Amino acid sequence: MAKAVNLLASVSLLLIGASADAAAQTAADVCLPDTECMMSVRDHALLQVGAPSMSAADLDELSFAEGPIEWSASGATVGAGHWCQTSAPSDGWTLKHCSAGTDAGHEVKVLTYNLYWWNLFGWQFRNGNGGSAGKLIASTGQGKPYDFMGFQECEDVDRVLQDASLTGQYGSIEAEHAIAIAYRKAAWELLDHGMREVAEDKPEQWWGKRGAQWARFRHKSNGKTVLFVNHHGPLPVGSGGQCGPHGTAYNILHTIAAHAQDGDGIVLVGDFNSNAHTEEVRELESRLHKVYTGRSFGGVDHVFSNCGGAHVVETRNLGDGGSDHDALDVVIKL
Repeated sequence: MAKAVNLLASVSLLLIGASADAAAQTAADVCLPDTECMMSVRDHALLQVGAPSMSAADLDELSFAEGPIEWSASGATVGAGHWCQTSAPSDGWTLKHCSAGTDAGHEVKVLTYNLYWWNLFGWQFRNGNGGSAGKLIASTGQGKPYDFMGFQECEDVDRVLQDASLTGQYGSIEAEHAIAIAYRKAAWELLDHGMREVAEDKPEQWWGKRGAQWARFRHKSNGKTVLFVNHHGPLPVGSGGQCGPHGTAYNILHTIAAHAQDGDGIVLVGDFNSNAHTEEVRELESRLHKVYTGRSFGGVDHVFSNCGGAHVVETRNLGDGGSDHDALDVVIKL
Protein backbone atom coordinates (compact mmCIF):
# COMPACT_ATOMS: atom_id res chain seq x y z
CA MET A 1 0.00 0.00 0.00
CA ALA A 2 2.86 2.43 0.76
CA LYS A 3 4.23 1.80 -2.70
CA ALA A 4 0.80 2.51 -4.18
CA VAL A 5 0.59 5.80 -2.32
CA ASN A 6 4.02 6.82 -3.63
CA LEU A 7 2.86 6.05 -7.13
CA LEU A 8 -0.20 8.16 -6.51
CA ALA A 9 1.98 11.19 -5.90
CA SER A 10 3.82 10.57 -9.18
CA VAL A 11 0.77 9.87 -11.26
CA SER A 12 -1.14 12.88 -9.91
CA LEU A 13 0.96 15.11 -12.15
CA LEU A 14 -0.31 13.18 -15.14
CA LEU A 15 -3.93 13.67 -14.13
CA ILE A 16 -3.98 17.47 -13.95
CA GLY A 17 -6.08 18.84 -16.76
CA ALA A 18 -7.01 15.38 -18.04
CA SER A 19 -10.53 14.19 -18.57
CA ALA A 20 -12.02 11.60 -16.22
CA ASP A 21 -11.57 8.90 -18.83
CA ALA A 22 -7.93 9.81 -19.34
CA ALA A 23 -7.40 9.83 -15.60
CA ALA A 24 -9.06 6.46 -15.33
CA GLN A 25 -6.79 5.00 -18.03
CA THR A 26 -3.69 6.34 -16.27
CA ALA A 27 -4.85 4.86 -12.97
CA ALA A 28 -5.54 1.48 -14.50
CA ASP A 29 -2.00 1.34 -15.86
CA VAL A 30 -0.39 1.68 -12.43
CA CYS A 31 -2.29 -0.95 -10.45
CA LEU A 32 0.24 -3.04 -8.59
CA PRO A 33 0.29 -6.82 -8.44
CA ASP A 34 -0.74 -8.27 -5.07
CA THR A 35 -1.88 -4.83 -3.87
CA GLU A 36 -4.97 -2.69 -4.15
CA CYS A 37 -5.16 -0.46 -7.18
CA MET A 38 -3.92 3.04 -6.34
CA MET A 39 -7.31 4.48 -7.25
CA SER A 40 -8.82 2.48 -4.40
CA VAL A 41 -6.72 4.48 -1.95
CA ARG A 42 -9.73 6.54 -1.01
CA ASP A 43 -8.66 10.13 -0.89
CA HIS A 44 -10.91 13.10 -1.32
CA ALA A 45 -8.08 14.75 -3.26
CA LEU A 46 -8.76 12.44 -6.20
CA LEU A 47 -11.05 14.66 -8.22
CA GLN A 48 -11.18 16.42 -11.52
CA VAL A 49 -10.93 20.19 -11.40
CA GLY A 50 -9.66 20.72 -14.93
CA ALA A 51 -6.91 23.08 -16.02
CA PRO A 52 -7.70 26.74 -16.70
CA SER A 53 -7.61 27.63 -20.37
CA MET A 54 -6.79 31.28 -19.63
CA SER A 55 -3.23 32.50 -19.67
CA ALA A 56 -1.57 34.23 -16.73
CA ALA A 57 -1.98 37.52 -18.57
CA ASP A 58 -5.71 36.91 -18.92
CA LEU A 59 -5.97 36.15 -15.20
CA ASP A 60 -4.10 39.35 -14.34
CA GLU A 61 -6.78 41.33 -16.15
CA LEU A 62 -9.58 39.83 -14.07
CA SER A 63 -9.67 42.60 -11.50
CA PHE A 64 -12.94 42.77 -9.62
CA ALA A 65 -15.39 45.18 -11.20
CA GLU A 66 -17.63 47.26 -9.01
CA GLY A 67 -21.23 46.16 -9.34
CA PRO A 68 -24.40 47.81 -8.02
CA ILE A 69 -23.73 46.18 -4.64
CA GLU A 70 -20.84 48.31 -3.48
CA TRP A 71 -17.93 46.55 -1.78
CA SER A 72 -17.16 48.32 1.47
CA ALA A 73 -13.49 47.60 2.13
CA SER A 74 -12.03 47.64 5.63
CA GLY A 75 -8.56 48.59 4.44
CA ALA A 76 -7.12 45.18 5.36
CA THR A 77 -5.95 42.65 2.77
CA VAL A 78 -5.61 38.86 2.87
CA GLY A 79 -3.59 36.47 0.73
CA ALA A 80 -0.63 38.85 0.44
CA GLY A 81 1.93 37.67 -2.10
CA HIS A 82 -0.49 35.38 -3.94
CA TRP A 83 -2.40 36.05 -7.16
CA CYS A 84 -5.60 35.80 -5.10
CA GLN A 85 -4.77 38.65 -2.72
CA THR A 86 -7.94 40.58 -2.00
CA SER A 87 -9.40 43.23 0.25
CA ALA A 88 -11.42 42.38 3.32
CA PRO A 89 -14.90 43.86 3.70
CA SER A 90 -15.78 46.19 6.53
CA ASP A 91 -17.40 44.65 9.61
CA GLY A 92 -20.88 45.91 8.69
CA TRP A 93 -20.84 44.84 5.04
CA THR A 94 -23.46 42.18 4.32
CA LEU A 95 -25.43 40.52 1.53
CA LYS A 96 -28.28 39.58 3.88
CA HIS A 97 -30.78 41.83 2.10
CA CYS A 98 -33.83 39.84 1.06
CA SER A 99 -36.27 41.64 -1.21
CA ALA A 100 -39.08 39.14 -0.53
CA GLY A 101 -41.48 39.53 2.35
CA THR A 102 -42.09 36.44 4.46
CA ASP A 103 -45.58 36.08 2.95
CA ALA A 104 -44.51 36.95 -0.58
CA GLY A 105 -41.62 36.18 -2.87
CA HIS A 106 -41.00 33.56 -5.51
CA GLU A 107 -40.18 30.00 -4.46
CA VAL A 108 -37.02 28.68 -6.08
CA LYS A 109 -35.93 25.04 -5.86
CA VAL A 110 -32.17 24.44 -6.09
CA LEU A 111 -29.86 21.44 -6.07
CA THR A 112 -26.15 21.14 -5.31
CA TYR A 113 -24.39 17.88 -6.15
CA ASN A 114 -20.75 16.79 -6.36
CA LEU A 115 -20.85 13.92 -8.85
CA TYR A 116 -17.52 12.16 -8.10
CA TRP A 117 -17.08 12.08 -11.86
CA TRP A 118 -13.90 10.06 -12.37
CA ASN A 119 -15.32 7.19 -10.33
CA LEU A 120 -19.06 7.35 -10.99
CA PHE A 121 -18.81 8.14 -14.71
CA GLY A 122 -15.32 6.96 -15.65
CA TRP A 123 -15.65 4.29 -18.31
CA GLN A 124 -13.15 1.98 -16.59
CA PHE A 125 -14.91 2.32 -13.26
CA ARG A 126 -18.70 2.54 -13.00
CA ASN A 127 -19.47 4.26 -16.32
CA GLY A 128 -22.48 6.11 -14.94
CA ASN A 129 -23.70 3.30 -12.66
CA GLY A 130 -26.83 2.86 -14.73
CA GLY A 131 -27.60 6.58 -14.58
CA SER A 132 -27.98 6.54 -10.80
CA ALA A 133 -27.22 10.23 -10.25
CA GLY A 134 -29.63 11.31 -12.98
CA LYS A 135 -32.32 9.01 -11.66
CA LEU A 136 -31.94 10.57 -8.21
CA ILE A 137 -32.43 14.02 -9.73
CA ALA A 138 -35.46 12.86 -11.72
CA SER A 139 -37.18 11.23 -8.77
CA THR A 140 -36.66 14.16 -6.40
CA GLY A 141 -37.71 16.72 -9.00
CA GLN A 142 -41.13 15.20 -9.58
CA GLY A 143 -44.05 17.43 -8.63
CA LYS A 144 -41.86 20.49 -8.13
CA PRO A 145 -39.01 20.62 -10.66
CA TYR A 146 -35.63 22.14 -9.90
CA ASP A 147 -35.15 25.72 -11.03
CA PHE A 148 -31.36 25.68 -10.76
CA MET A 149 -28.81 22.91 -10.27
CA GLY A 150 -25.14 23.37 -9.42
CA PHE A 151 -22.77 20.48 -10.13
CA GLN A 152 -19.17 19.94 -9.07
CA GLU A 153 -16.80 17.31 -10.48
CA CYS A 154 -19.01 17.34 -13.56
CA GLU A 155 -17.40 16.90 -16.95
CA ASP A 156 -20.57 16.53 -19.04
CA VAL A 157 -23.69 18.10 -17.58
CA ASP A 158 -25.76 17.10 -20.62
CA ARG A 159 -25.05 13.43 -19.86
CA VAL A 160 -26.44 13.93 -16.35
CA LEU A 161 -29.55 15.63 -17.74
CA GLN A 162 -29.99 12.81 -20.24
CA ASP A 163 -29.80 10.23 -17.44
CA ALA A 164 -32.50 12.24 -15.64
CA SER A 165 -34.68 12.30 -18.81
CA LEU A 166 -34.53 16.11 -18.68
CA THR A 167 -32.82 16.79 -22.00
CA GLY A 168 -34.52 19.75 -23.68
CA GLN A 169 -36.14 20.96 -20.47
CA TYR A 170 -32.93 22.42 -19.02
CA GLY A 171 -30.28 24.71 -20.35
CA SER A 172 -26.72 23.98 -19.33
CA ILE A 173 -23.69 26.18 -18.65
CA GLU A 174 -20.30 24.54 -18.28
CA ALA A 175 -17.32 26.34 -16.76
CA GLU A 176 -13.64 25.75 -16.07
CA HIS A 177 -12.67 23.28 -13.34
CA ALA A 178 -15.47 20.79 -14.01
CA ILE A 179 -18.31 22.83 -12.55
CA ALA A 180 -21.64 23.37 -14.28
CA ILE A 181 -25.08 24.92 -13.88
CA ALA A 182 -28.40 23.68 -15.27
CA TYR A 183 -31.55 25.82 -15.32
CA ARG A 184 -35.20 25.21 -16.21
CA LYS A 185 -35.72 26.87 -19.58
CA ALA A 186 -39.53 27.04 -19.43
CA ALA A 187 -39.37 29.32 -16.40
CA TRP A 188 -36.06 31.21 -16.61
CA GLU A 189 -34.27 33.39 -19.14
CA LEU A 190 -30.47 33.43 -18.93
CA LEU A 191 -29.25 37.05 -18.74
CA ASP A 192 -25.50 36.67 -18.26
CA HIS A 193 -22.94 34.22 -16.93
CA GLY A 194 -19.25 33.80 -16.24
CA MET A 195 -16.62 32.28 -13.98
CA ARG A 196 -13.94 33.85 -11.81
CA GLU A 197 -10.90 32.26 -10.21
CA VAL A 198 -11.25 32.59 -6.43
CA ALA A 199 -8.87 30.06 -4.84
CA GLU A 200 -6.06 27.58 -5.42
CA ASP A 201 -5.10 24.28 -3.83
CA LYS A 202 -2.06 24.12 -1.56
CA PRO A 203 1.04 22.40 -3.00
CA GLU A 204 0.62 19.23 -0.95
CA GLN A 205 -2.73 18.50 -2.64
CA TRP A 206 -2.49 20.64 -5.75
CA TRP A 207 -4.99 20.06 -8.51
CA GLY A 208 -5.22 23.65 -9.69
CA LYS A 209 -7.13 26.87 -9.23
CA ARG A 210 -10.77 26.91 -8.16
CA GLY A 211 -13.57 29.04 -9.53
CA ALA A 212 -16.89 30.60 -8.65
CA GLN A 213 -19.27 30.11 -11.57
CA TRP A 214 -22.13 32.62 -11.70
CA ALA A 215 -25.24 33.14 -13.81
CA ARG A 216 -28.07 35.68 -13.68
CA PHE A 217 -31.61 34.73 -14.62
CA ARG A 218 -34.97 36.45 -15.01
CA HIS A 219 -38.25 34.64 -14.45
CA LYS A 220 -40.29 34.66 -17.63
CA SER A 221 -43.62 35.31 -15.89
CA ASN A 222 -43.00 37.64 -12.97
CA GLY A 223 -39.62 39.19 -13.85
CA LYS A 224 -37.91 38.03 -10.64
CA THR A 225 -34.12 38.00 -11.04
CA VAL A 226 -31.72 35.55 -9.44
CA LEU A 227 -27.94 35.34 -9.23
CA PHE A 228 -26.95 31.69 -8.89
CA VAL A 229 -23.33 30.93 -7.92
CA ASN A 230 -21.66 27.51 -7.97
CA HIS A 231 -18.29 26.75 -6.35
CA HIS A 232 -15.94 23.81 -5.76
CA GLY A 233 -13.50 24.68 -3.00
CA PRO A 234 -9.74 24.21 -2.63
CA LEU A 235 -7.74 21.49 -0.91
CA PRO A 236 -6.65 20.39 1.62
CA VAL A 237 -10.09 20.13 3.15
CA GLY A 238 -10.72 22.90 5.66
CA SER A 239 -7.65 24.95 4.72
CA GLY A 240 -9.04 27.49 2.26
CA GLY A 241 -6.12 26.59 -0.02
CA GLN A 242 -3.25 28.92 -0.82
CA CYS A 243 -5.52 31.94 -0.50
CA GLY A 244 -6.46 30.98 3.05
CA PRO A 245 -9.98 30.64 4.45
CA HIS A 246 -10.67 34.36 4.52
CA GLY A 247 -9.12 34.98 1.11
CA THR A 248 -11.29 32.32 -0.51
CA ALA A 249 -14.42 33.57 1.25
CA TYR A 250 -13.76 37.20 0.31
CA ASN A 251 -13.04 36.33 -3.34
CA ILE A 252 -16.37 34.49 -3.54
CA LEU A 253 -18.15 37.46 -1.94
CA HIS A 254 -16.36 39.85 -4.31
CA THR A 255 -17.66 37.81 -7.24
CA ILE A 256 -21.22 38.04 -5.96
CA ALA A 257 -20.96 41.78 -5.31
CA ALA A 258 -19.56 42.38 -8.78
CA HIS A 259 -22.41 40.61 -10.59
CA ALA A 260 -25.53 40.87 -8.42
CA GLN A 261 -28.04 43.58 -9.22
CA ASP A 262 -30.39 45.40 -6.86
CA GLY A 263 -33.35 43.18 -6.04
CA ASP A 264 -31.68 39.91 -7.06
CA GLY A 265 -32.28 36.78 -5.10
CA ILE A 266 -28.81 35.35 -4.40
CA VAL A 267 -28.07 31.64 -4.06
CA LEU A 268 -24.55 30.26 -3.52
CA VAL A 269 -24.07 26.48 -3.63
CA GLY A 270 -21.26 23.98 -3.82
CA ASP A 271 -18.78 21.58 -2.34
CA PHE A 272 -16.63 24.09 -0.48
CA ASN A 273 -14.20 21.50 0.86
CA SER A 274 -14.75 23.27 4.19
CA ASN A 275 -17.20 22.28 6.88
CA ALA A 276 -19.46 24.52 8.94
CA HIS A 277 -16.85 25.00 11.67
CA THR A 278 -14.10 26.38 9.44
CA GLU A 279 -13.15 30.05 9.26
CA GLU A 280 -14.12 30.17 5.59
CA VAL A 281 -17.68 29.00 6.12
CA ARG A 282 -18.11 31.09 9.25
CA GLU A 283 -17.00 34.16 7.27
CA LEU A 284 -19.44 33.40 4.46
CA GLU A 285 -22.19 32.82 7.02
CA SER A 286 -21.56 36.25 8.53
CA ARG A 287 -22.35 37.87 5.15
CA LEU A 288 -24.98 35.44 3.79
CA HIS A 289 -27.53 33.12 5.40
CA LYS A 290 -26.28 29.54 5.55
CA VAL A 291 -29.45 27.73 4.56
CA TYR A 292 -28.36 24.10 4.62
CA THR A 293 -25.31 21.87 5.09
CA GLY A 294 -24.81 18.24 4.09
CA ARG A 295 -23.08 15.40 5.90
CA SER A 296 -20.45 14.20 3.41
CA PHE A 297 -16.80 14.54 4.51
CA GLY A 298 -17.87 16.20 7.74
CA GLY A 299 -20.31 18.56 6.02
CA VAL A 300 -18.49 20.33 3.18
CA ASP A 301 -21.52 20.89 0.90
CA HIS A 302 -23.49 24.06 1.60
CA VAL A 303 -26.26 26.32 0.35
CA PHE A 304 -26.18 30.05 1.16
CA SER A 305 -28.63 32.80 0.25
CA ASN A 306 -29.41 36.45 0.88
CA CYS A 307 -32.78 35.17 2.16
CA GLY A 308 -32.90 32.98 5.26
CA GLY A 309 -35.03 32.15 8.27
CA ALA A 310 -38.73 32.04 7.40
CA HIS A 311 -37.87 32.32 3.70
CA VAL A 312 -36.46 28.78 3.73
CA VAL A 313 -39.38 26.58 2.74
CA GLU A 314 -37.74 23.15 2.62
CA THR A 315 -34.34 21.45 2.96
CA ARG A 316 -33.58 17.81 2.09
CA ASN A 317 -30.56 15.55 2.00
CA LEU A 318 -31.25 13.31 -1.00
CA GLY A 319 -28.54 10.69 -0.48
CA ASP A 320 -25.56 10.06 -2.72
CA GLY A 321 -27.03 8.50 -5.87
CA GLY A 322 -23.71 6.70 -6.37
CA SER A 323 -21.45 9.67 -5.64
CA ASP A 324 -19.25 10.11 -2.59
CA HIS A 325 -21.28 13.25 -1.74
CA ASP A 326 -24.95 13.61 -0.94
CA ALA A 327 -27.12 15.78 -3.17
CA LEU A 328 -28.81 18.66 -1.34
CA ASP A 329 -32.24 20.06 -2.22
CA VAL A 330 -33.41 23.45 -0.93
CA VAL A 331 -36.53 25.52 -1.61
CA ILE A 332 -36.12 29.23 -0.81
CA LYS A 333 -38.60 32.08 -1.13
CA LEU A 334 -36.68 34.88 -2.88
